[in-house]
Amino acid sequence: MSLLAILLAGWGLVAAGFPRRPADGVERAFRAAIAVALGIGAWSASYAGWRLAFGESGLAKDVLLAAAGAASVIAFRLRPPEQVPERESAPRWLWAVFALAVAVAAAAFVEHTVRFPDGGWDAWMVWNLRARFLVRADDLRTAFSPRMAFLAHQDYPWLVPGVVAQAFARLGESPLVAPAVAAVFGILAVAVVTLSVARVQGMRWGLLAGLAVCTLPCFATFASNQQSDVPLALYFAIAAAILTQAQSRRELVLAGFAAGLAMWTKNEGALYAGCLLAAWLWRARDARGALAFAAGALPCTALLLCFKLGLAPSNDLAAFSTRTSLVANALDVRRWAELALLTARRMVYFQDFALWVLAAFLLLVSHFRQLPASVLGTALLLAFAAYAPIYVLQPHRLDWIFRTSADRILIQLWPAVVLAAIPALARTTART
Repeated sequence: MSLLAILLAGWGLVAAGFPRRPADGVERAFRAAIAVALGIGAWSASYAGWRLAFGESGLAKDVLLAAAGAASVIAFRLRPPEQVPERESAPRWLWAVFALAVAVAAAAFVEHTVRFPDGGWDAWMVWNLRARFLVRADDLRTAFSPRMAFLAHQDYPWLVPGVVAQAFARLGESPLVAPAVAAVFGILAVAVVTLSVARVQGMRWGLLAGLAVCTLPCFATFASNQQSDVPLALYFAIAAAILTQAQSRRELVLAGFAAGLAMWTKNEGALYAGCLLAAWLWRARDARGALAFAAGALPCTALLLCFKLGLAPSNDLAAFSTRTSLVANALDVRRWAELALLTARRMVYFQDFALWVLAAFLLLVSHFRQLPASVLGTALLLAFAAYAPIYVLQPHRLDWIFRTSADRILIQLWPAVVLAAIPALARTTART
């Protein structure tokens, strides 16, 4: 029933969000990938909402979710088909390179999972810890007790713990559950980026986009870490892809729903959703479209507010900050200079990023800044700009907080960076 709820919920959301039926295999594969991702997110968010409202979550929630998805599929079954687009194919050698890169990334994922079956540092300290509390504790408030150390981040949204907890409840607390969930999110992240670009630019560019994600050296490691950074990257990429390619209000609502799931995945998701909305208003100047996007994000926004205001303790950044410390940090020139130096050094961190980040920066300053501004490019610039004062004003040592978070932020944003860069590259290298 849980699997049926995920598939039908995702299928129903996609059926409602796209006004026309897919016309070819690329479009069908893209919609199938986002349907699975959105179905998983809806399954987890509904679990959280049900538990916040009633304290427990059983079979009834999945039955209702599956029924709602099936009703949506039936209601929108008579949509007209799309016209079959002409898309550029990819050469065989590129398919071979892509398959090899995916195989290497999969092997790295398996190797890292075998060595660290409990995931990375934050997996057992935050995400899987929360999932076990959700399964074992009779009182929901126990999972977010302020008596825990602040490093457990009891204020974090719990999309990933909700997925793992429900899988634990149905399959038992097997050591394979959390890695399997992590693998699904990693596969979907590569698939969404590849197919999102392929549906517009053709399969050649789609495979190049997929390569830019799965060949990032730290991508497979972060996927295997069982944390929320890759899932957040997935939902942000889905929202960005649908928003920038939308041709109807319904697609904007669906993009907003994906952005809402990003908000329910990790605290940074609220920043990214806000940046997408602000960029749309700034570049597209479409207030009604912005309202449609906001309407799609409303369910998860309401869920997040209920959790933050009713159950979550204070965030450590807020709890440890004072008005005096904020002013002192803001006026500390050395702190701003240290942030600039740390950022410059991280751009050439070959072990994690190879030369991908440096290449993206060089393209930005040499080519992309001469092109017309895009919604997604603007949203990404807003997100990067927002992190500067966040880093400077936060109360912890700057070098410590930067080194423990900068790589995660890049993983969260990298798929969207690729989605923004590939169309610009396609325009600058267009063949006559």
